[in-house]
Amino acid sequence: MKFDLLLSNARIADVFRYRLFEGWVGIRDGRFIAVEAGSPPAGASAAATCDLARRIVMPGLIDSHLHIESSLLTPRRFAEAVLPYGTTTILSDPHEVGNVAGEDGVKWMIAASQGLPLRIYHSIPSCVPATSPELEWTHQVFDAAAIRRLAGQPSVIALGEVMDYRGLLGPNERLRAIVRAAREIGLLIEGHIPTLAGSELSQYLAHGISSDHTLTFAAKIQEQVSKGLAVMLQTKSVTPENVAAVAQLPDRSRIILITDDIEPSLLTDGQGHLSRIVSLAIDCGMPPLEAIAAASIRPARYLGLRDHGAIAPGYLADFLVMEDMAAFPPAQVYIGGQPVAQAGALATRIRRENPAQPAYPGIPGSFDADDFKLDSNGYSGSALAPVVALKNKHSTLTKLEQTTLRLEDGQALFQADDGLALASVISRDESSRTVGLIANTGLRQGAWASSVAHDCHNLLVIGRSPEAMAQAANAVHSMGGGVAVAARDAVTACLRLPYFGLLSDEPVADVADGLAAVEAAMRNLGADQTRPFLTFSIMSLSVSPYAKFTDRGIVATESRQLIRPFAPADAALV
Repeated sequence: MKFDLLLSNARIADVFRYRLFEGWVGIRDGRFIAVEAGSPPAGASAAATCDLARRIVMPGLIDSHLHIESSLLTPRRFAEAVLPYGTTTILSDPHEVGNVAGEDGVKWMIAASQGLPLRIYHSIPSCVPATSPELEWTHQVFDAAAIRRLAGQPSVIALGEVMDYRGLLGPNERLRAIVRAAREIGLLIEGHIPTLAGSELSQYLAHGISSDHTLTFAAKIQEQVSKGLAVMLQTKSVTPENVAAVAQLPDRSRIILITDDIEPSLLTDGQGHLSRIVSLAIDCGMPPLEAIAAASIRPARYLGLRDHGAIAPGYLADFLVMEDMAAFPPAQVYIGGQPVAQAGALATRIRRENPAQPAYPGIPGSFDADDFKLDSNGYSGSALAPVVALKNKHSTLTKLEQTTLRLEDGQALFQADDGLALASVISRDESSRTVGLIANTGLRQGAWASSVAHDCHNLLVIGRSPEAMAQAANAVHSMGGGVAVAARDAVTACLRLPYFGLLSDEPVADVADGLAAVEAAMRNLGADQTRPFLTFSIMSLSVSPYAKFTDRGIVATESRQLIRPFAPADAALV
């Protein structure tokens, strides 16, 4: 037997039987050829051999649901960041770039992902816009024809998360046609199910939905598993209570670990990428081999990648060499039998160039303070105003409240301790905008502005004064996209994101430092969230419970109603 690489004296992670066994591995042409117990036979030879001294060989990690754009990195820079920590395969849903630049943006993300050592598969965004054109502006509205065209792109295997769950159940015929087209093509269809249960959940799943990755709890896990879903656990769902609930399931093969959204600072804190979720699951009580299976063979099976995710004959030789099961970063990372990282550092060359960006709408500007006053036509006096109120410091859940507000020539008269701020969304083509009230941001002064504003990524500005909001928004406009913080009469921090107003092609450490400076400046203004940048940027996500802002107004996400940002005290809001 001749191999390209022969590994001996190894402990091999068997993710089918949840065991470690001592043995040897032979690799040829990028695949495992021999995976055997004991020592290599006398006739085995290889171009390269390695005695692993009983170190563990386990499958590379597979992240089956994520958005590269949340890292604020181009695909090549993302690959540089995650490979050293053992992520070898991902399914990327490029719906952020898709919202900004339409089909051409999705094609750019796919092209930018080709030729990298990280194996990147793609889903086609299903919700561009996240809800409907009546509720928010986006550069292009995806329909079934767009899905059919994009399905022919390289590495496309799925339809991205169907976020408009209420629309699929009700008025969104365009979305239902998209899902039908995906089923006819044979694409996997990903779900997004924060609130559905019972018969509503069943109706949603009947469209062919295969998974859910939203915040979960024990009863939700049990119902979704019983109804055939793959249940994906991201950081906020990996809790001791949920891990204990999973342990009670007789069949845990559809419990999968994923990242979804991960900021650059989390890629530079020493815990890695999907490895951090694996380690968290183990800390919460999941057996180590099961946690590895939930991040390797289970996502491979879910994605239909029959030769990924295990140390087994015929499988792709994507594997990690570990001192211990959860001792990340790995001592070595291999893809296709070739070393790509060692001891937390990249060990291969990644191409330097990116494709040319397609045309897309730029960043609105410039602005003055009048652009961020409530649209009151000069009304002064008492007004009944809806307020999008953050529920707590640790999540993006909001509730819709009301307050009686004093206005003077359209400007809100805030009190020092009222917890209120202004929030504005301006469409990228400047055809529509809204200004409303948000509560519990912690801001005492100043403003924050960003072209990263999920999911349509129109310009989002949150602040205590129209003057500071104009200053922060103009800074984002001048950079051609990014994030800026203004306090009183000066911009105190900014991060430039020149690709689509979403991404940087700088090394992850530089982008993380820039975002850390932005978050420090936000905290200096009073923002008190656990992850302030992420929290603020999701205040425009029109499918995130229970109320958010778009360029059209305030959206009650469960009822899909647009709500007026203010009204005189004796007028109706809706």
